[in-house]
Amino acid sequence: MNLPTLHDVAREAGVSHMTVSRVVRGGAGVRPGTAENIREAIARLGYRPDPALSALAAYRQRGGGTARGSTLVFVDCDGTVFSRDVFDGAREEAARNGYACEHVALPAGTAGQRRLSRVLYHRGVRGLLFGPSEHAQEFDGWDWTEFAAVSLGALTHRPMLHAVAMDYFHGAISGCERLFASGCARLALVVDAHLEARTGGQWLGGYAAGVLPRHAPLVRPEGARGGRARVRGWLRQNRVDGVLTIHPEIAETLGQCGVRAVFLNESGAEASTFPYYALRPSEIGRHGVRLLHHAVLRREFGLPEEPQRVGLRGRWVESSGRNVKKTPDF
Repeated sequence: MNLPTLHDVAREAGVSHMTVSRVVRGGAGVRPGTAENIREAIARLGYRPDPALSALAAYRQRGGGTARGSTLVFVDCDGTVFSRDVFDGAREEAARNGYACEHVALPAGTAGQRRLSRVLYHRGVRGLLFGPSEHAQEFDGWDWTEFAAVSLGALTHRPMLHAVAMDYFHGAISGCERLFASGCARLALVVDAHLEARTGGQWLGGYAAGVLPRHAPLVRPEGARGGRARVRGWLRQNRVDGVLTIHPEIAETLGQCGVRAVFLNESGAEASTFPYYALRPSEIGRHGVRLLHHAVLRREFGLPEEPQRVGLRGRWVESSGRNVKKTPDF
């Protein structure tokens, strides 16, 4: 049996659903006789307000700016296609929760960020989504006491925020399992250090967790990037027969040397037939809004003492090496 809704009460009482909403929230502007009829209809139907929707309505009343505090802002840190896809997911999820979601570019420098912070505050914006970036960002100039914020697609921005990203650890450890299952014995993680650092060390952690229980050595990546001759020499020197990477430019050399590989994101899928770990960028945006939504409703503004990190598991895809959208998804 479906629970009665606000619209059911409105039909029962012969009024608009907005009038019922005002009575439920205890607002003024409804004639006493009409309010009494509505309360009687509520009692007959057994209607109970949705607490989440009630909290959202209360937040909007306390807010300011466009749509009375119902706007979230996506701060784009790098302007990439991947970030745009993350934003699209955030915007769709925001709409489901009754918010608008605006897109702005991250200003350069502390002064620019401070100006944007003031503008958004005076517009009544209280929820911020910081988009992906290839490099760790320093979010200076924000009055954190007035905002709830979530970082999307990255774990190492400063200051530390709640974050939603791919489950990098699972991608790496499951990639090791795939390579060992295919007959590999000596694996290497080949990822540029600054990009691995963006995961908070989770790619390296997953790689170590996958390799060490088999008493296999950890193979350092120095020398694994550069020209073909250098990569070939590094493979021979380290006797590597399996590689976890995100760099498509080494895929052809790996294949020519008979080395198996898996890609920890989709960036290598277009250049090779190696499997890759896939997660729709829009899912990162959607989960970010869900996390931010609850913080905004509870008015949990300010920097979190213990930032939450939500890791979204991807799935392994057997790449055809053709017609695959190439995105720097990390």
